[in-house]
Amino acid sequence: DIDKLRKELQVARSEINNLREQIRVLKLTNKREVESVLTKLKSWTCESCKASKEVSPNEDSVNISSDCRSDVTDREDTLVVLSPIGSLRTEFPCKKGVPRQPGLVPSCKGSLTISSSVFTNPHHSLDGLNAFSHMWIIFYFDRNETKHIHAKVSPPRLNGEKTGVFATRSPHRPCPIGLSLVQIDHIEGSTIYFSGVDMVDGTPVLDIKPYIPQYDDPTGSVEVYDGGLLSACDSVSLFAFPLCNPGCREAPDGQESDLEQVAAPHPTPVSQGVRVAGWVCPKSNQLRVNLSAEAERSLALLERMDVWPIIEGVLREDPRSVYLKQRYINQFYTFLISDLHVSCKFNDNERSVSVYKVGDASRMCECEQQEWRCEKHCNYNND
Repeated sequence: DIDKLRKELQVARSEINNLREQIRVLKLTNKREVESVLTKLKSWTCESCKASKEVSPNEDSVNISSDCRSDVTDREDTLVVLSPIGSLRTEFPCKKGVPRQPGLVPSCKGSLTISSSVFTNPHHSLDGLNAFSHMWIIFYFDRNETKHIHAKVSPPRLNGEKTGVFATRSPHRPCPIGLSLVQIDHIEGSTIYFSGVDMVDGTPVLDIKPYIPQYDDPTGSVEVYDGGLLSACDSVSLFAFPLCNPGCREAPDGQESDLEQVAAPHPTPVSQGVRVAGWVCPKSNQLRVNLSAEAERSLALLERMDVWPIIEGVLREDPRSVYLKQRYINQFYTFLISDLHVSCKFNDNERSVSVYKVGDASRMCECEQQEWRCEKHCNYNND
């Protein structure tokens, strides 16, 4: 008991130190933003003043050079405003349980509808996209709760060790932009239906681009970089989706002319090999997922056995954060998927997880709240 209290005290002290650091960073950020606003206010000039300065050619040339210098100086502080082209519909209403990468659960479906506020006829913008098998989705991590950023982060595969944020795909970035490669299933009107979801329902999308193997697939063997040692790794195992062979489809990127395409067709890229960090290369660290008889009956009664492959795929990759795995051993864990609430228990010693309960997430209890939120009906809330 004393050792347990000491560990909890140590965790509490660590949390307090983290909060102090966050407050310090927020103060510095606020100070910089205030200084930036004051600087821009001092250099701001109204339209009438700008027009009056154009009367004198000499003054005009001086002001232009001055403006150019200030433009170069302030370019890094320029605020970029982007409007979403649409939003995603997925089976994950919250961040908990969402696959970390699009290829981890290929059976998970989603859709993207292009907004009518972007185009008068949004379906026209998708004309020709059905000729491609895959596409890139560029989206905004709008559910990030952390307001400060770190130069180093702890990816789940590193088990608590830190590496540079730009050497990871962490959502906690200076510019929280996500990039996912998904498989196009079919297109109806202004809506794209795809497979390989790793986004939360309602995620705003900034852009989409077709996947073109000639440009996007650096073919050849993959080298794994691990502390100065390079070892070969099967490149196919890094992707869950079957990728097109280079040269199977010749597609311009919108910049070449017809003459250029005929005179100098894009050559098949030469194999140069690909290198990735050692912690990225897939290992046999997937968990064994068990479905209890009670949970199986619940899925059958709810007529939702089609969701089981998605649940299994999510749990196989262990959706828990490093913090939860280290703090709670063999913990109970719950998450939402579509209209279902899934309860399971991890066994870290046997590297397995058992789903013991699946229920309707909208079911209400006598307390007039969702049953899975009520402590009278849910015995485990330490997740």
